[in-house]
Amino acid sequence: MADSVAEPSIVVLVVAAADATVPDGLVDALADRVGGDVETVDPATLVGRLSGERCPKAVVLVGDPPLSADVLDALSTTTALVVAYAEREPDPDTSYVDGYVTRAADADRVVEEIDRARAGETRRQLRAARRRMTELHAGTADIAAAETVSELFDRTIAVARRVLEFDHCAIAVHEDGEMVVHARSQDADWLRSRVNADESVGGRAFQCGETMHVDDISTWDIYDPDATGSGISVPFGSDAVFQAISTTPYAFDETDRELAELLATHVGQAYGRLRAQADLTRRERVMTELHEAAPRLVDADGEDALYELVVEIAQRVLAFDRSCVYTVDSERFTMRATTDTDLPKEFPRGFGAMEVSHTENRSFVIDDVTDSEFAESHDGTPRALISVPFAGDAVFQAVTEPVGAFDDGDLEFAELLTSYATATRERIRSETALRDARRVTEQLHGATADLAAADDEETLIERAIRASEEVLSFDKSTITLKEGDKLVPKADSTGSPPDSSRPMDLDEGVAGRTFRTGESLLVDDVADDDDAVPVRAEYRSGLSVPIGDLGVFQAVATVPSSFTRDDLNHAELLMAHVAVSLQRVRAQADLRAEHDRLSALFENVPDAALSFELVDGDPVVRDINSAFVDTFGYGEEVIGESLDEYIVPENSEAETQATEFNERLRNGESLRTECRRETADGMRDFLMYVVPLELGTENVGGYAIYSDITERKERERALRRQNERLDEFASVVSHDLRNPLSVAEGYLELVRETGDINHLTTVSDAVERMRELVDDLLRLAREGRVVGDTDPVEVSVAARAAWGSVDTGDATLAVDDGLVVEADEDRLRELFENLFRNSIEHGGDAPAVRVEATPAGFAVSDDGSGVPAGRREEIFEVGVSTVEDGTGFGLAIVRRIAEAHGWSVTVANGENGGARFEFATDAGSAAANP
Repeated sequence: MADSVAEPSIVVLVVAAADATVPDGLVDALADRVGGDVETVDPATLVGRLSGERCPKAVVLVGDPPLSADVLDALSTTTALVVAYAEREPDPDTSYVDGYVTRAADADRVVEEIDRARAGETRRQLRAARRRMTELHAGTADIAAAETVSELFDRTIAVARRVLEFDHCAIAVHEDGEMVVHARSQDADWLRSRVNADESVGGRAFQCGETMHVDDISTWDIYDPDATGSGISVPFGSDAVFQAISTTPYAFDETDRELAELLATHVGQAYGRLRAQADLTRRERVMTELHEAAPRLVDADGEDALYELVVEIAQRVLAFDRSCVYTVDSERFTMRATTDTDLPKEFPRGFGAMEVSHTENRSFVIDDVTDSEFAESHDGTPRALISVPFAGDAVFQAVTEPVGAFDDGDLEFAELLTSYATATRERIRSETALRDARRVTEQLHGATADLAAADDEETLIERAIRASEEVLSFDKSTITLKEGDKLVPKADSTGSPPDSSRPMDLDEGVAGRTFRTGESLLVDDVADDDDAVPVRAEYRSGLSVPIGDLGVFQAVATVPSSFTRDDLNHAELLMAHVAVSLQRVRAQADLRAEHDRLSALFENVPDAALSFELVDGDPVVRDINSAFVDTFGYGEEVIGESLDEYIVPENSEAETQATEFNERLRNGESLRTECRRETADGMRDFLMYVVPLELGTENVGGYAIYSDITERKERERALRRQNERLDEFASVVSHDLRNPLSVAEGYLELVRETGDINHLTTVSDAVERMRELVDDLLRLAREGRVVGDTDPVEVSVAARAAWGSVDTGDATLAVDDGLVVEADEDRLRELFENLFRNSIEHGGDAPAVRVEATPAGFAVSDDGSGVPAGRREEIFEVGVSTVEDGTGFGLAIVRRIAEAHGWSVTVANGENGGARFEFATDAGSAAANP
């Protein structure tokens, strides 16, 4: 087919009134200037020309031609520019006229006006734009006064029609991927109410967040391929679009676009305010209803009821149409409550957002689970999700098919709801645990009474194992007792030691650790404990509890983490009673045998012995043996008298101890303890054995034996002091003597290598230093020994004697006379000697030393440099000195002598800035001479 030649378009139509003439040369001049065809037509044919395919670019109205309604309508809707070429300017309400040129103007002026009209810059266009802008600002006050979103949209449509003169207007809101019309002008009923956001101009404006100005809708790929016309779509708020629509292409210019955007700006501000108010109102409502619903949650009487209430409140108050609660264990998530029965009953551990929420203890909102890094859809359907962990092992989730349906406010409400549920779940579990604990405690009380009734060790152990099984619900438990240097199994939950059990060393395995430390152990997984070597491989967890210092109780299970802290506490309580009962059973057996022997041997026992009767809680002597007379110096005069009044020392500690012993005797307990008593030779240490006539019941009398252990106690104390000194000697020899010894050895080697005997001076100095250290060590050993007999000593005499034994140089001494202390005079003098040496070494050229009485004892001070506060305790340690050549033994000796007397010593700053050593003696041991 031959190519067709397009008919040339008419650029300008000239329309003249019947009585008006077109100026000569105007048409030709216009054609020449616009570079296209210019044609003169009469008004009657104008409609056809404007609606045809060859629509002109501009229309020039010459004079004031009469125009029919059809012509006026065509001029109002045409895309052609209209310029009036007349004697006077048309009325301002003539909206279809874009520009005006007086008849006196030439063709150039007409063309210029057409160009201005094309740019929207003619005087008429500018005046019309200003008028519309003014009216728009006036209309925004009406828009801002809207009280609801619906009212806001209606007022916006009215302003757009009245002020901006848009043919058709609408407002659409994005909902679940669609643009839904919420308001429209009355003549826009033909608009579809719902359109996919991807298939409409308004939807694309929403998606890109920018104004879409479409001159010819037929060129766009949208839902209606037959649509024609033009439009402006302006997004506002977060989800809405304002649309100005015309059925005619190219109906809107840049001014229309600017006015539509300005209108949308004002509407967006009001829309945001109303949305915020609506959100606040909803928030207040939801918060109120949540607080009103809280008492129902708090009153829930079980976990299942609580979870059902959570999803019911989520649906009714939070408007979550689908919600659920799952709880978690080591293998799965299990549904506990839901409003959607189609959801799976279980999920495996590791499933999507539920696992992340639980393990990371994190709440979150997900717009689409199919587009998330960690969330999953169990059936592949896109969904929005809220996930909130609570109560340690539960997860609340809300789901809905529309993606992006939840926001942070919804998450906050869900977290508030679950916070109520968490508190309630803790209360429910606490109450359950309390009921269980009360039940166990009551049953333990009965079991301990059963233990107390056992009269032999075998019966006692049998009843303890039965209590661990029936009361504590332990499937497998064992009791091992110490025999010699072994832990020997005695019985397990089968009633006898298992074949594979064997005696164990006291430090072997978990049982050995428990026995050695006296601390209970909870083993969640034997694989994680190096000491755990179970008898059978299937045992995975256990607990281990000491039975006093007599043995160990253990329980095991085949599942990791089978035992709780409460299980351990209950086992400890039971074993405490077992220990007491076991000691009682063993003591009763021993006492029965001892009672028989005591009756036969009472007269011949080598230790002081007596029989007594308890009268009003006091032990009244009924008989004594000859050893008692020899030891305590009392004979027949104590018969019928309270023993405590004769031999118990007169001090509060001894009297309190005696009262406690008497109470225990009255309750039928036997005693075997160390004590100090008044004897014919003064205070002595005894190992006291007291056997009541009948164990376990209120008693009226018994036997007592006092074995003198004074020498042993003194040897123990001496040995303890000797060990302490040996430790100190070892420390000094290994540390302080090493330095000068190393120096001496090094310089001797240097002399051998070089022959320079001048180095022997350094060797001599090192040897002298070692001699000083050895002398001080010997002095520490000698002067630190236990004091001998004490007598009243005048402090001034001992101090002045000590001053004379020290190289004091120009130092001076002042002593208060009249102060007397109970002391070993030699040791007191040695104490002063060391203090004076310390003052001479640290107090400068001629220190002034003073010995004075204090309310608590006495003090020695000087006017030297003093002792820094941070070193006042350190200076009493062996080897610590603040001078370069000091040995650090002097003040250690001072403290040792003071403590040997039962005194305490502290150091502070004196009044003159030096060191002040204050000694607090026992009450009554320091006094002024009368």
